[in-house]
Amino acid sequence: MNSPNANGQMPSTDWTLIARLQSTDSATSTRALDELCQQYHYPLYCLIRSRGLAHHDAEDALHDFLAKLLRLDSLKGIDQEKGRLRTFLAKALERSLITRHHRESRRERREVPAEGLSLTFDADLADRYASEAAGDLPPDKLFDRKWCEQMLRRVFRGLQDHYHRRGKHRLFESLRPILLSGGSLRGHDPAGIAAALDMSEPALRTALVRLLRDYRRLLEREVRQTVESKEDVNAEITELMRSMEGS
Repeated sequence: MNSPNANGQMPSTDWTLIARLQSTDSATSTRALDELCQQYHYPLYCLIRSRGLAHHDAEDALHDFLAKLLRLDSLKGIDQEKGRLRTFLAKALERSLITRHHRESRRERREVPAEGLSLTFDADLADRYASEAAGDLPPDKLFDRKWCEQMLRRVFRGLQDHYHRRGKHRLFESLRPILLSGGSLRGHDPAGIAAALDMSEPALRTALVRLLRDYRRLLEREVRQTVESKEDVNAEITELMRSMEGS
């Protein structure tokens, strides 16, 4: 996610992750794929684990899958998956796992070179997966939920950075519990929060409205990176939020 610019405004861009992945410039597409690996390897790892693979086998399968994406020029297939990076990756990974299973059944394991990509996964993947019980979620629903959680973490970090850069860290930290509980002041003490910040209660409510607006703007910009058109953003947000129901 881009950092706020010098005047504290959050920049907008149509240069999406999908567009960069499909770029004819190999350096641009490689950097975009490396960014994708860093941002979304955990949801993909969860999908692989939910298909029954142990930790080390899952890491190997994920490494092979990500390394193949550019080499096989398969990213052009995003157009066929309703323009959603999430849908494309899930289906492509499922196909890759089927191919891998067939190769292993014939003992034809082949390592795929990473071709300069920084494919370094978190050391605590297995522990994190074990601690985040999936319950009875089917693999596709688990993948959608982890994709959404990862995206929301990025949005929250971007929002926090935005406020801290503007010298409003106290305001952000005071409003953080309200944001995390859904954005409503119900159940909180607005008068007490306002007094602690040396603000009037109406000013606090205005600040909260602005925070929620900034949060929505960052969320839309983050989602825009993973869909092909602006028209798809709201539908994707609705679908991802639905994946979080019951969590």
